Amino acid sequence: MRAAAAALALVAGALVAGDKPPETFEHVVESGETLSSISARPDVYADPYLWPVIYRFNRDQIQDPAVIYPDQRLQIPIHVDRETRRIIREQAGATPP
Repeated sequence: MRAAAAALALVAGALVAGDKPPETFEHVVESGETLSSISARPDVYADPYLWPVIYRFNRDQIQDPAVIYPDQRLQIPIHVDRETRRIIREQAGATPP
């Protein structure tokens, strides 16, 4: 489990590394939403297994990824490369295609 968390942290770090911050858009949490339901939206990632991207990018305001609140404003990174998606999906428990 620690190895999985460490790998996910490295991937998340890659999302925010670089000379300029990644492009993001803001999502205002609605009642009943979860990180996976937000991630699954077609206008976000269309993949519920990419919820760790949102969690890691918003760790300053999310203590527990299972608990988010209505009206919370989350920043969603727009571009997540193919390899990062693969690693994050694997870490989140998705089966390979």
